[in-house]
Amino acid sequence: MSDIIKDNLKAHIIISTIVKISISFILISSLYRMNLLVAFAAAAMLIASFLPSIIAKRYKVFLPPEFEIIFSIFLFASFILGEMRDYYLRYWWWDQMLHGFSAFMLGLAGFLIIYSFYQASKIRSSPIIAALFSFSFALCLGALWEIIEFSIDYFLHTNMQKSGLVDTMTDLMLDAAGALLASAIGFAYIKSGKAWIIDVLINDFIALNYKIRKNKKNKRK
Repeated sequence: MSDIIKDNLKAHIIISTIVKISISFILISSLYRMNLLVAFAAAAMLIASFLPSIIAKRYKVFLPPEFEIIFSIFLFASFILGEMRDYYLRYWWWDQMLHGFSAFMLGLAGFLIIYSFYQASKIRSSPIIAALFSFSFALCLGALWEIIEFSIDYFLHTNMQKSGLVDTMTDLMLDAAGALLASAIGFAYIKSGKAWIIDVLINDFIALNYKIRKNKKNKRK
């Protein structure tokens, strides 16, 4: 493992720990005040913060530390700044920025997933199929989140959707734009071996998942 990856892993541990502690504090304090809606949201975010570790242990797929750092920062920006500090109300573009960015990162995650199977020779895939998968993966999760928002508003009488249909469709269009950008980058990487931003993620992904390359070489022998 390179020194750069080791440094990034240390940074990830520090940042993710700070985010987890912050969310845990909000969860405990909201339960103490019997603010169940905030407690539910904090619990969901806390569970989400462990997703990269769960994926690594369950499926033996290790995401690059840069990806996990960005994911931790996103949780902080969306929940602690957005919900707790009212950034969604203070800045009209905060929600739109996070939606587009989250879709972009989910698209990259979807690409890394299918790329790992491709590298391990578990599937045969073309660049267009990989791009379609990463696009669909991100857009599917974005649509699922909109369903969750609607359900919370309907049953708990909150206002997560704000302007209703307009907010939902705007979010979905931003999800589609972010997912399209990520899938285009993934497509370019498979075709040429180079792509903006994703080069570092892919190289670190291969370094962390060296067993994938090792298994592929053994199969060729």
